[in-house]
Amino acid sequence: MVVACARLPGMKHDRLVETGTGSRADPFAPGVVRLRQAVRAQFRAVVGEAPVILRVEQGRKVVRGAVAGEVAAGGLALLPAGLPLDVENHPTADGPYRATAILIGAQITTPRGMSRGLHTQDARASDAFDRALDLLRRPAVPQAIRDHAVLEVLLWLDAVGLRLPPPAPPRFADRVRALVSADLARDWTAEAVAGALAVSEATLRRRLSGEGGFAALLTDLRMNRALGLLQGSDLPVAVVAAEVGYASPSRFALRFRARFGLAPAKIRQG
Repeated sequence: MVVACARLPGMKHDRLVETGTGSRADPFAPGVVRLRQAVRAQFRAVVGEAPVILRVEQGRKVVRGAVAGEVAAGGLALLPAGLPLDVENHPTADGPYRATAILIGAQITTPRGMSRGLHTQDARASDAFDRALDLLRRPAVPQAIRDHAVLEVLLWLDAVGLRLPPPAPPRFADRVRALVSADLARDWTAEAVAGALAVSEATLRRRLSGEGGFAALLTDLRMNRALGLLQGSDLPVAVVAAEVGYASPSRFALRFRARFGLAPAKIRQG
């Protein structure tokens, strides 16, 4: 087992995490995340922070919402950002649910439009996915070449009818999410966010009323990030709690259970 310093997507600080057999962080490709979940669980209204190309390696994934379908082992799925999806990951009798995800950078021109579904077993797209993983894990490869490799996967997916939805018109809540998501460990207040966005606190609260209010939006951002870190890293639960703004792991665990219906540590048990 090799120990290396890796930055995981969404983390404020670098952490020492295991990279090698059985681990999930990739020290050379912060845009690649290996996901693992030991128990079957359904997560409601999960909102991705970035679109991803995901391949299920073991078990299966069920997605419901704006995009829907069931992805078996070997299948590739294209998951959008910013849309609430109900996600259910199913381990097998022999081991945990496992998947590999490539985050699609904002600099990549992604095919968009109507999609015929969520997933494919197309061998050409899967081969392109493997090529992209190989290049993404080579630190000497120029970023433009890495981006081109990811784009090749997207073009094969486009050829079989899988595309990300057209971008939605920008909303005020999206500005709040972008600001807060950049530093979820910070002790955010409505006053601080309003000041950063040059609006009054009353205006902030009014414009977020459709999101359940500022506190609800902040909590949901933190819980979604925490879920990703629990599935995609080997960080201790206490460290995950700190990364998303909770000094108390027990308080974090209560919030997580209230949001997703199981304790944070339960995801990794088995």
